[in-house]
Amino acid sequence: MSGLLILARPHTSLLDGPRLAWWLTHAVGMRGALFPVDPDYARHCVWSRLLRTYGRMAGGHRMIALDSESPFGLRTLARALRGGNAVALFPQGTGLREGPDRPDRPGAQWLIRQTCPEVLAVRVGPRGFVTERGEERHAPGIEFGL
Repeated sequence: MSGLLILARPHTSLLDGPRLAWWLTHAVGMRGALFPVDPDYARHCVWSRLLRTYGRMAGGHRMIALDSESPFGLRTLARALRGGNAVALFPQGTGLREGPDRPDRPGAQWLIRQTCPEVLAVRVGPRGFVTERGEERHAPGIEFGL
């Protein structure tokens, strides 16, 4: 059984992850997705606790550190996808200063080749998320500003 890989682009704000977690729960009805997070935040004594708490409260979502210098995070994502779980990934990585038009990092294609998941591509917009089918879905009454 293969899981769902959610590819969200462009990654332009540190709030994109929390916004996506909220959107997945409240607009899509999906709970318990695995979110890879920059290790500087995922392992930080304050940010880690804050992100984990928010993930649980926003929909039971979980977080792991994804370090581009180590394969362990990608292996964890692959195991989750093979186990039928959902993984929410910003395939462009965390180079926020480089702008929204940067290319995807190779890890997303590696995950797709290794696990053959169902893929849901979403575009991050100022008022929510747009699926690749062009259908905008966001939580009613919640305004997301970039």
